[in-house]
Amino acid sequence: MRQAIDERLLLAQDVARAKWNTKTPIEDLPREELVIAAAVRQGASLGLPEAWVRSVFRAQIEASKTVQRALYHRWQAEDAGHFDDAPDLAQTIRPRLDRLTTQLLRAMADNQAVLHDSNRKADVAVAMHPLQARALNRAAAEQALAPFLSPD
Repeated sequence: MRQAIDERLLLAQDVARAKWNTKTPIEDLPREELVIAAAVRQGASLGLPEAWVRSVFRAQIEASKTVQRALYHRWQAEDAGHFDDAPDLAQTIRPRLDRLTTQLLRAMADNQAVLHDSNRKADVAVAMHPLQARALNRAAAEQALAPFLSPD
């Protein structure tokens, strides 16, 4: 689970570069709702509560936007140009995000009992602490983890 969250946050850098190149806004509410709805459908097939899946994936999206906004801010200050090495959003990044969504949902299903046990929140926090993406953007990492660490 930690690995899927980490990879999603690290991919936010690629998302930002792809959007920067095409001058696409960071926020795309219709697309976000499609992503969440797909996660809810997939989560339902794994026995995951809709509200929890919505909360987790809303947090993942908001964390990604936090990373993207920080990068946009930096690039604007640096007057950054076009990124020649930016992967294609539709062809490369979104399929990777879809695979990570599946991994995260499966991990949530496999660990549902522990994740919903209020007596185990400290254990979950310890397990999630080494998130590599903290070095990229601590606030985004905290956003992404919040649904797993807060009381139900």
